[in-house]
Amino acid sequence: MRKGTAIFFLSIFLFSNTEVHELGKIGAFINHYQEHRSADPSITLLEFIHIHYFNGNIHDEDYDRDMQLPFKVIDCAAPGIVFTLPSDVVLALTPPFPTLKNKACFSNQPAFQSSHLSDIWQPPKSC
Repeated sequence: MRKGTAIFFLSIFLFSNTEVHELGKIGAFINHYQEHRSADPSITLLEFIHIHYFNGNIHDEDYDRDMQLPFKVIDCAAPGIVFTLPSDVVLALTPPFPTLKNKACFSNQPAFQSSHLSDIWQPPKSC
């Protein structure tokens, strides 16, 4: 079960984030090669590959059919996230700010005595 799940998630990753989905166009490659073989029986597979992949994008009568071949157009637009830091970055570490040991509480309210101050349930104190 785990192996099947791992293969499933790996295939989803490969088909969505890489150009592996271009292998699904192999059928178009074979059909187009057969079309060229029917027009010219002397053409070999290497000549077919050379014509379609190493001569650039030739605008001939079957240009639209040529663009359906695998790895002719880049249509995988998966964004790549890269985090880089320049090599001349200097991190200056400073010691923490000193804390005050004697905290003074300044308040504008007058001090008053209440019977609630001696209760066990008191509100939190600010100082």
